[in-house]
Amino acid sequence: MHISLDKIQLIHFFLISFLVSRLMIRHKLPERLLYWLFEEKHISISRLALIIILSTSLLSAVIANVISLLAVLPVILLLQEEYTGSDKNKRKFSTMIMLAAIWGANIGGMGMLTGTTTNGVLIGMLETFHFQESASFTFLSWLIWGLPLSLLLCVLGWLVLRMVFQPESKLSGSSIRARLQQPENSTRGQRITIWLALFFIFSSALLSLAMSLLKQHGSLVYAVTVVWTLLYLWILFVPKFNLTEGTKSRLLRYQDVIHGIPARGILWMLIGVAVTVVLYFLGIPKAIATAAMNWVQADHSLLMLLIIIALVTTFATEIVSNSVIQIAMFVTLFPLSRACPQISTEIMLIITLTSTCAFMTPIATPSNGLGFGTVKNISLGYMLVAGFVMNLASAVLISLWVHYVVPIVLAWFA
Repeated sequence: MHISLDKIQLIHFFLISFLVSRLMIRHKLPERLLYWLFEEKHISISRLALIIILSTSLLSAVIANVISLLAVLPVILLLQEEYTGSDKNKRKFSTMIMLAAIWGANIGGMGMLTGTTTNGVLIGMLETFHFQESASFTFLSWLIWGLPLSLLLCVLGWLVLRMVFQPESKLSGSSIRARLQQPENSTRGQRITIWLALFFIFSSALLSLAMSLLKQHGSLVYAVTVVWTLLYLWILFVPKFNLTEGTKSRLLRYQDVIHGIPARGILWMLIGVAVTVVLYFLGIPKAIATAAMNWVQADHSLLMLLIIIALVTTFATEIVSNSVIQIAMFVTLFPLSRACPQISTEIMLIITLTSTCAFMTPIATPSNGLGFGTVKNISLGYMLVAGFVMNLASAVLISLWVHYVVPIVLAWFA
């Protein structure tokens, strides 16, 4: 009963997170945040990329990856318009800031247990097959090791972007601030949006924590989640607020919910799903996983085994949906995890984390497809090169973190 309620609770969080992202877009909160960002006269492109990847990652920890990317896409498009370099440099700049946003969205889901659906699949797998450490995976324990890992991956991604693109120029903060300058009375809606976004972050985190810790009272926690959802919907759609001088309106309208969802990005997402289905029925994911299992059964160290699994999963998910490759790797490597009980949970955890580390291709994740399909003038070549380097580096970092850090944290909750 608890598992099903926990999954239903995630649906509530996804619904409200989507509405929060639309609320942020309607009241131009991303543009306002960018206005604050450009308080300085000039800002380096390198620093801009770091801010984008960190902010998108933190947002993605509590809001679905695609939804967090939707919230920052208006900022990316505005930055692209304001760049005044040559066509070649503008193409590199557009690709760099787009990748910073996409990578941040993909990385952020690792930070919290409820950050992405693959985390929930892992918990269900561990509980169903009675893994010894399953009880230690709580909302709090995941947060302790997951959030630092996601931050480290963000810094790693930023370093990769700096190495590949080597940005040197700066953007003029004054010209962008002039475009983003808004009448004072329009910031009222932005202030309400900020408070509602913060309310969502902390209340959803608290409800998730309650569901994780109060397992015997799961029905009560879910009832509170339903009331919380209805309250949020009422605030967004029913009362009218004095958002502009002399005019009252609702915070969110139906047209705001569906307006501006990019069609090209959705098309790339559908292409990715189609490719996933074809490859799955051809048996390619299972063949990849089987080859990996045969490879790692040689006399290598346990850490080397984990790194190889991480690399295979990371590159396989570039052409196959992360959920499909996660389940395929689970099924195929399950006997291997039983044969190596000392690292059985680590194998499953590495598969889960690296299945979201698809940084190369547009069809790898919905976030990749959405960003590549929405932001124009993107260099696929640079995306592939930077993503290839990031795939290698992230697989090694995640393997080291899972092998050395996670067991220490889980031991505290045993």
